[in-house]
Amino acid sequence: MADTDFSFSEEDVIAYLKARPNLLEKLNKEAKDSSSDGASVVDLTGMIAAKARTEARRLAARNQSLLDAAASNMLHWQELHHATLGFLACTNLTGFAQMVDEELPIIFSLAGARLIMPAETALDNAEELGFLVLPAAEISQILAAQTIYLGSAEKTGPVLFSTPAASIAAIALPDQLPPPICGSALILAGRTEESFQPNHGKTLLTNLAEIIGVCLLARLEAR
Repeated sequence: MADTDFSFSEEDVIAYLKARPNLLEKLNKEAKDSSSDGASVVDLTGMIAAKARTEARRLAARNQSLLDAAASNMLHWQELHHATLGFLACTNLTGFAQMVDEELPIIFSLAGARLIMPAETALDNAEELGFLVLPAAEISQILAAQTIYLGSAEKTGPVLFSTPAASIAAIALPDQLPPPICGSALILAGRTEESFQPNHGKTLLTNLAEIIGVCLLARLEAR
């Protein structure tokens, strides 16, 4: 029997499949079924894209938070700068008290501000000048036995403002300065319950109390 040549060229294979479209469709279906049954190929495109979007949103939120914090810090420093210039410009104690009562609320967008001196060491005419005078024990109560008090006005004891305050910040003036500055406290009334944040106590409010204490000392020495 003679040998038969069964070799096909590429053109022969293509022509054979074109002549049998049903066979080509069957081969395609079997290839798809084999790929899905093996479970060795997993399309992670959607998962990767979702994770990338989540990470992008997280980074965007973090960057926005940093920008907001930087803008807030810049605003606070500007406010402190304006307050410092205002207190340095005071030529007498009456003007100093007015600076506290009238200008500080405007500069820091507050509902009110008062400077309290302890009755035991207060200036003789402190109330006439415009300062508030209370016993040292009541000032300690307002401060809640701390250097700074941030919170509800209901917990501060004595009524400090003519209208109820949504929140209160009470800051002791520097205790290294002589009386009547030592023992005095700056009281700020917030417009909302969120007017004062914990981070304000270590930056904005302590700096403000130090500025007021030093400027008040300079005014007392100049009398």
